[in-house]
Amino acid sequence: MPAAFPARQATPAVSVAVAPARAVKQRKKLLSRKKVLGCLLSLCCVTALAAIVFFSQTNGQGGAWLADTLRSIAGPTITAQIESWYLGLSNTAQQAQYQLGNKQVAAPWKTSQKPTVVATQLPEQHKQAPIEAMPMNTMQPVISPPIPGEGVWTPLSMAPAPYSYLPQDARAFIRPDPSHPYAIVTLLQFDMRFALLHIVAGTVEPGGPLGHHGTGVIPAADRQSGALLAALNGGFKYADGKYGLGVNGRTYVPAVPGAATIAVTKEGKLILGAWGKDPQLQDGNPDLVAWRQNAALLIDDGTINPLTQDGAAWGGTILNRAYTWRSGLGITASGSLIYAAGDGLTALTLGQALRAAGAVMAMQTDINPFWVRAFLYDYSSSGKVMVTKLNPAMQGTGYEYLNGTERDFFYLTRVSPKVPPTPSVPNYPRELPPS
Repeated sequence: MPAAFPARQATPAVSVAVAPARAVKQRKKLLSRKKVLGCLLSLCCVTALAAIVFFSQTNGQGGAWLADTLRSIAGPTITAQIESWYLGLSNTAQQAQYQLGNKQVAAPWKTSQKPTVVATQLPEQHKQAPIEAMPMNTMQPVISPPIPGEGVWTPLSMAPAPYSYLPQDARAFIRPDPSHPYAIVTLLQFDMRFALLHIVAGTVEPGGPLGHHGTGVIPAADRQSGALLAALNGGFKYADGKYGLGVNGRTYVPAVPGAATIAVTKEGKLILGAWGKDPQLQDGNPDLVAWRQNAALLIDDGTINPLTQDGAAWGGTILNRAYTWRSGLGITASGSLIYAAGDGLTALTLGQALRAAGAVMAMQTDINPFWVRAFLYDYSSSGKVMVTKLNPAMQGTGYEYLNGTERDFFYLTRVSPKVPPTPSVPNYPRELPPS
């Protein structure tokens, strides 16, 4: 027995020593597995988010819905960061494809080297004092060689009688960025002496705490009379800046002081400026019929905002540094309304295109592929509405504004003034400093 006792004492000693070692190894394996699973889960989440962003950027209504869902789950900041990352990669891929493939950039529509000839037959009452057409100066291309027709305004339709010798609207295109020669900005110019701008709140957007919702549709009277001229996308959603909107005495979202604002007066004149800084853009101005805000002024008195690369100056979003679809509105010194839109743009290059088109005041409206859209309306001999996209690459059909849409938007109607407009006096109501 004494000889065996030490052996019986040694067995538990070995067992006690081995058990903790095995437990440590098991814990390490478990932690390692958890770490691997965590990494895989994170990778899957990032991949899923990237896939959602890719789908939202390249697909229509379904992609827009997915993007909204992602914002509600991950939040607008994270979504914007992922979108910015994706757009950066897309931009790099586009540049590489353009450079390696030696691609030729084509005009967005069939063009002619010569400007379209405008009818000059004057009615008797205008022969003594004909009214001047809106300025349609050729824009100087910044990329050489230019695309045939680049920078040239082409009239689309004529003003209502008795002013039918004057262009009602015109289109043009220009490439503002030499580093992105494939980025084409398509432009519309409207003579606001013969057109009226309207603002419509969507059935959902811009939303906001007041709980007011619009019709999201162009009124039947403006569709059936043959007056409908064009429809243009609106601004950001409420969640992306809380920018204000008011129509016909109803405030859908309260105005943000200092935000870029386009407004329509009772006389049908346009005002574009910063809310609270322009003396006419005030809560107490009874002359305002409708107004819409979005971000900061892109162009102020002919000067492009020096903070176009600063996301904080644009409602806290980083996407203004990204190259993507963008749109904007501007007003020329003569009172014409300019709409600009294109892919592969930053806030800066959008501003450069608007300024080249003659805008002295301008604001960015919406961005991203699904929301940037502009349509022109005409009528067949039977009265049927015919819709044309400004840019064939734009999404949507134009009928969403006739049937109802969740988003706010602008539209224009043709008008024939009872009193002939004075040709030498700009229609723009604001006093601008000399250029």
